Amino acid sequence: MKYIFSTFALITQNQLVTSDKMKKQLFLYIFSGLLLINFQSFGQPTNYSTKKINGIDYYQYTVQVSEGLFAIGRKFNVSPDDITKANPEIASGLKAGQQLLIPVKKNATVQNNSEKKPKLEFTEHKVDKKQTLFAISNKYGVSQEDIRKYNPEIENGLHEGMALRIPKQTKEESKQEVEKIVPEKAEKTVIQERKTDKKSFIIHIVEPDETLYSISRRYKVEVADLVAINPASAVKLSIGTELKVPAKEGALLIQKKETTTNTPKQNLDINTLLSNNLTVSSSNKSKIIRIAFLLPFMLDQDKKDASVDRFVDFYAGALLAIKAAKQKGISMEIYTYDTEKSEEKLNEVLSNSELKTMDLIIGPAFTNQVSLIGDFAKENRISTLIPFSSKVSDIESNPYLFQFNPGNETELNVATELFTGKYKNMHIIFAEIPGISSLDEGKIWVDGLKKELKKGNKSYSTLQLSTSDLADFSSVLKSDGKNLIIFNTDKFAYVSPFIAALKTLPSQYSIVLFEKYNWKNQAEKLPSGLYFSPFTTAINSEKLDKYNKEFTYYFGKAISKELPRYDLLGYDLSAYFISVINKYGNKFNNKIGSYNFSDGLQSKPQFERTSNNSGFVNQQVYTIED
Repeated sequence: MKYIFSTFALITQNQLVTSDKMKKQLFLYIFSGLLLINFQSFGQPTNYSTKKINGIDYYQYTVQVSEGLFAIGRKFNVSPDDITKANPEIASGLKAGQQLLIPVKKNATVQNNSEKKPKLEFTEHKVDKKQTLFAISNKYGVSQEDIRKYNPEIENGLHEGMALRIPKQTKEESKQEVEKIVPEKAEKTVIQERKTDKKSFIIHIVEPDETLYSISRRYKVEVADLVAINPASAVKLSIGTELKVPAKEGALLIQKKETTTNTPKQNLDINTLLSNNLTVSSSNKSKIIRIAFLLPFMLDQDKKDASVDRFVDFYAGALLAIKAAKQKGISMEIYTYDTEKSEEKLNEVLSNSELKTMDLIIGPAFTNQVSLIGDFAKENRISTLIPFSSKVSDIESNPYLFQFNPGNETELNVATELFTGKYKNMHIIFAEIPGISSLDEGKIWVDGLKKELKKGNKSYSTLQLSTSDLADFSSVLKSDGKNLIIFNTDKFAYVSPFIAALKTLPSQYSIVLFEKYNWKNQAEKLPSGLYFSPFTTAINSEKLDKYNKEFTYYFGKAISKELPRYDLLGYDLSAYFISVINKYGNKFNNKIGSYNFSDGLQSKPQFERTSNNSGFVNQQVYTIED
């Protein structure tokens, strides 16, 4: 299932307008994209052991690799909420091998294992180079869960030439699919309150891709109640159909047009930030830019994830960039989705048909989701920005991907040029902390830098460390120039014990610590440092002050002190791509390399291809010495 989220405001001529009702209500979840099924036709699984706790029967189930809460819920015909209530420890996420208690529905039809089952047929598939499970799943119309079920060996990853058994869809399964009737123009949702037999109900007009389950979650009612009051709905839903929905006391009744205008100052809460479709209109009706944001807001999680605030800030900054573009006469349609952290969740989001009509997709946030969005972007020829990850799979062969975070390779090129050029007189010392993993990004970068320095005949020293008490830096330092200390890890926790030793060195030595940008968020005071970053320190104070006031005014939140500022990142990247698309249209890929962007506050990206048919990587890396 998927959440389709849209933004909290309609942007008018001079201000962001929000509904006061939205300030008092939690965001209405909208689940859509599942084929409508007859909910009474499923039987409960019986090949799992049961356990009675406090008089309640539960199935005992072991979570499979890459399996999500929604998939498990479908397997047992129970809601994700029911599973979470029975297993409160999963609020922070599922893990493979975890034991779950699944409530047994007493009124469910139990599958008779003695009945003769039709023989399952398979198609053999040979995995192509760099082919993903998502692509294979789409090709055969079979769920990734089923492919994993019959090919357990893929838990260790796919590789070219691997033979997979793909289950064929049976006739009975195909009968469960319901034809969707799509009129030329679907009406927007109209919710009205009516009274019949002294009971209040709401009339909901069905929209594209909606299901009984999605509608039930939206209004927080049971599917059985919808079926009972709308008997025909158990058969099929059609766009434009009127459904009666039992109205709960205090239910929010949204009319087709919302005209309430209030002071836009809000507390920056994702439930108020995401509540109505954002249509940014201007006099330019011939050109509308369509952008989708795919970000992990974790709205279905009971326990708040610590990382969510960053992505809320990112989205808030993007909204301010959208507002600024509106004032320049640019029209836009903005779609926002909660992708959470799993591949399964992203697959649900990608099933939305409107995503194929976008001019730009921004997100997702996590590396494990990047290959999925890459396949989608390439198949549908949609430019897609990966704003956070420094590891974008298939960037070398996918011309529709844009990687903002320069990553190790770009920074390595900058470092090699710098240390063999401008800073060639610096004495470089590699401080080797024992036990660092070979997968540590800092170690990988250091190993690469050593190779490049050797190629350029640049000398350096190596100091093998044991404990911070015995760290003898003075044995390799030089007193006639600057000494650059580079540790073999990007993890500050490993480096921190050795910082004190650096601070106690005699003043005759000039010490410069090579840092990672995120070390700036540490409370510990560091020696003089040098670092690379896609974020500039030369920020226009006048523009920043104006932005800060606007941010506080609209969102009612103090400015983050964390570096980098995620709200500024959202602002800069959104402003950049809106400007590019407005100038060149959605086929801007061949022109973006020469585009000069000067409106960024914290970053001014310069995207370039790494080869003729590759995607684009931001090459703007600042060298900062403090």
